[in-house]
Amino acid sequence: MLKPAKIDDIQTYITGHWIFVTVTTSTGITGIGESTYFTHPVAIKAIIEDLKENYLGQDPYRPEFLYQRTLKKHCMIDAAASSAMAAIDQALWDIKGKALDVPIWQLLGGKVRDKVRAIILIQAPTANELIQKAVEAKDEGFTALKIKPFMSDWSIASSARALQQVSDTVKDVRLALGWDVDLAVEVHRNLAPDQAIQFADMVRDASLYFIEDPVQPFSATVNKHVARGMHTPTALAERNINIWEFREFSDEPHISILRPDVGLAGGFTQMKKIAAIAESRHQRILPHNFTSPLITACHVQLAACTHNWDVQGYVRETVSPWVDVVTAINKVEDGFIQIPDTPGIGMSLNMDYVRSAPYEPFGNKFGHTAYLASDGGVKQQ
Repeated sequence: MLKPAKIDDIQTYITGHWIFVTVTTSTGITGIGESTYFTHPVAIKAIIEDLKENYLGQDPYRPEFLYQRTLKKHCMIDAAASSAMAAIDQALWDIKGKALDVPIWQLLGGKVRDKVRAIILIQAPTANELIQKAVEAKDEGFTALKIKPFMSDWSIASSARALQQVSDTVKDVRLALGWDVDLAVEVHRNLAPDQAIQFADMVRDASLYFIEDPVQPFSATVNKHVARGMHTPTALAERNINIWEFREFSDEPHISILRPDVGLAGGFTQMKKIAAIAESRHQRILPHNFTSPLITACHVQLAACTHNWDVQGYVRETVSPWVDVVTAINKVEDGFIQIPDTPGIGMSLNMDYVRSAPYEPFGNKFGHTAYLASDGGVKQQ
């Protein structure tokens, strides 16, 4: 039985450019969460300070009520506010799981699978290194790989040359892997709509698992047009923030996979609904996932209890800062992430590291940049 409790405190920590939240109750239980609005973490900290009044003194076991009340009260909900609320929502579910001594997947319907297949991101500065890393991942036991084949001078090459280079790289990786591995391509919004459709035709024989984010995300109309024109499954919507935006993409039958992020699109409370909307349209869920191990752990909780959850995006957590920020990383065996039985999210932050790691403004640390075209301007897509 739940012991009556109130929310006593909410704290925000900027660790590098990752944003963590702790929610502490009057019973001494602390829940943890993460915002994935990594571009401007200082803004998230300020928003959470403003949102505190909606949560302090409230019952921590009512995440749906608290989400709805906060959403309706703050009528200008954007990505930053949604991400701040998502981190708090994660922490509330973590508290409830800990209070009941069960994992979150148990609270959300119970297991529908025994383990979660990972799709590992492969990137390298050259095509040869990309192929080598892809083969190494296959040898480790991963049966799903996602590659970033846009390398070198693609942004200043002619359209014909760029598309040919990238498509050749994709075909070479497929040849090296064979047909027992699902291969996806992260375009990273690098193409114009007409180029994306052309590229999908050029790699059709590679039988790709999906092509992710072929064009800029700002227009749902354009993204749906591109999905209709591509013969390869398309994965979209990692920047969407709520059930209304995702429903717009679910209503397009040519979109195969949705990419919600538990640290952006409303936490556990909203993600379960987004997945249900997608399930009703025979769409798969493959969450956006590249920040800390905590977000991976949250997604694993959802994957455990969500029927149409497909593969789980994964980046290696055995290196710094991933291995530093938590007391133990997610367990991966033969390409599958293990589902924990521990209460709540099943993960703990290393608070000494979280408190001491300095803030780092988000820049090009992980290879994100605005590519320049041959005329010196920002590449137009």
